[in-house]
Amino acid sequence: MKCNFNLDDIIKFSENQLSDEEKRRIKEHLDVCEKCRRHYGVLKYTEVYAKDNSLVSENISKKVMEVIDVNRYSKDKKFGLGGSFYRAMPVIKPILASAAVLVLVIAGAARFGKFGLFKINSGSMGPSPTDSVIEPRNTNTAVLPESTSLDKEPAEKMVVTLYYANSNADKVVPEKREIEIGKDTQIERAVFEELQKDPKSEGLYNAIPKGTRLLSASTEGGICTLDLSREFVDNNPGGSAGELMALYSIVNTMTELPGIDKVQFLIEGQKREVYIHAVFDGPFKRNDDIIEKSPSEIKAEVEARSKIAVQALKEKDMEKLSSLVHPVKGVLFSPYSHIELDKHRVFTKEQIKGLLESEKVYTWGEYDGSGEPIELTFKQYYEKFIYDHDFANAEKVAYNEILQSGNTIVNISDVYPEAKFIDYYFSGFNPGYDGMDWSSLRLVFEKYDGQWYLVCIAHGQWTI
Repeated sequence: MKCNFNLDDIIKFSENQLSDEEKRRIKEHLDVCEKCRRHYGVLKYTEVYAKDNSLVSENISKKVMEVIDVNRYSKDKKFGLGGSFYRAMPVIKPILASAAVLVLVIAGAARFGKFGLFKINSGSMGPSPTDSVIEPRNTNTAVLPESTSLDKEPAEKMVVTLYYANSNADKVVPEKREIEIGKDTQIERAVFEELQKDPKSEGLYNAIPKGTRLLSASTEGGICTLDLSREFVDNNPGGSAGELMALYSIVNTMTELPGIDKVQFLIEGQKREVYIHAVFDGPFKRNDDIIEKSPSEIKAEVEARSKIAVQALKEKDMEKLSSLVHPVKGVLFSPYSHIELDKHRVFTKEQIKGLLESEKVYTWGEYDGSGEPIELTFKQYYEKFIYDHDFANAEKVAYNEILQSGNTIVNISDVYPEAKFIDYYFSGFNPGYDGMDWSSLRLVFEKYDGQWYLVCIAHGQWTI
């Protein structure tokens, strides 16, 4: 690799005599150039070492500090920094060379064993168990391992939550991601740039318009201000759905960070009155209603609600069951899991409460095979087509899966496309029937106002 920097550049860098841009370039160069990194390490070590007169002779310490002081504090501007440095080279070269040897000795000793004390004897240096030792006063002075970049601390791992749009562009979905945070990392920028990367989960997409650049980011008083390039507006595909996804994928992501409650958007340093349709000149608060829960979270919620429902059916607790019934749709009862909306009975949550005590006979559909109407009281129907077995202790339980269907076409997912269901299943009871006496109870749930409610109780059994 070609090196475009000389020792004079490294000296100026170590003495903080460069502009921010020049320092940045040299710092990046030190990360990749072994030669310059060693020069820089020798210079820094020499300065620290020279200041500790318990480790070097008073004469050498004086010479080193004179050179450093000339470079740092000289009022003679005739020759500039470079001239001062080259005039001092006859003095500093041997000192730097000695320091380099010292660095290698210490590094080798540290690698070979844990030595906290070093012997000084007739100019030589090394550990000795018998001779007198001098303990360095500056215990913070250390030689960095060769593999460690100078002035660069190891990055820490941080888990962040990012929000991406779902395939319907109506919800944002959380995705965990691990990022590296260094000493000089601005967390807001790191998180925003990570959000611009594609999601790892299937069915999600990045809603930030292509080409968007983060010009600056800052947080004050709980408000994170993001100054974005005009591509954030110009490259938005349009439509209120895409607009909301772009805004709240960012807002909900940034408000996951400690100390951030709202997000203020700027475009090229200026506030805008509107984005596409949304009012855009004020800070945006987090929107939890637009978050879609993960499939595992949904499954856990439905399973928990279903467990309460099947236990209520086991105990014939109609008050408890009614609290789970859909507030608008009520609950439909289907004897064979092929649902027919015009034939099967639907009851509201209030009607459910007193059904077990009612003597009224209802028509529930038709018997399989004969086609005769099923005319039963609720109590009779319950014993034949709801809880004819102990489904609370079923042989198998499945989420969103029909374990057996026989000749009946199970159309639960067609009638309730947004629903989730639990199948409580027994494979059979009499070995002589070879499984033809299997039985299932399917509890179907739909989401309403953030909660899962019972919309259908369907029975399953062998049909002709």
